[in-house]
Amino acid sequence: MAQLPVIDLTQSYTADEFEQLPESVGRYELRDGGLVEKPMPGYEHSWIALLLIKLYLEFDPKMKLGTMLQEASTKLGPKNVPQPDLSFWRANNRPSPHTKGAGPRPDLAIEIWSPSDLESAPALQEVRNKVRRYLAAGVPLVWAISPANQVVEVYHIGQLEPILFGITETLEGENIIPGFSFSVKNLFMEESDLEEIN
Repeated sequence: MAQLPVIDLTQSYTADEFEQLPESVGRYELRDGGLVEKPMPGYEHSWIALLLIKLYLEFDPKMKLGTMLQEASTKLGPKNVPQPDLSFWRANNRPSPHTKGAGPRPDLAIEIWSPSDLESAPALQEVRNKVRRYLAAGVPLVWAISPANQVVEVYHIGQLEPILFGITETLEGENIIPGFSFSVKNLFMEESDLEEIN
């Protein structure tokens, strides 16, 4: 039986070195040069990601405005290669479908918070720090989705606090995805309610 490659979790890596690691080592992001394991998403997490991509493709079926992908590695600097839960690149910034390794900085990063992200103050601080790293790297718009609270936190560069959107409100793509909007409640629908999406 072949052995899985062993990696040194204490070693510091550059983005280029990180991209040379074999895929079989597991699901890791590069954060300030260190390897950080990315948990496997649960069903609810994956369902919300699917709904978001569905909403976008119904709005822009030929992807003329840009591309939305799930868990694609993005290079945010020489020592940071995160995998946002979803990323959107505008048409003038999107990588080729044949891009090897990490794509460029996205125009919109989307994180879907799991219950474990909210179970303690340190855990919540860490996921908020991840949002701040996106903004510091120049990602202009970040959505942080909390299924537990049915709220979306919207962050912009230069803005100290997020804007909160609840299930009765409408989320917009702003100048990143002009014209794209949907009710926040659509992110938390059951499969039986799909016909009601608007």
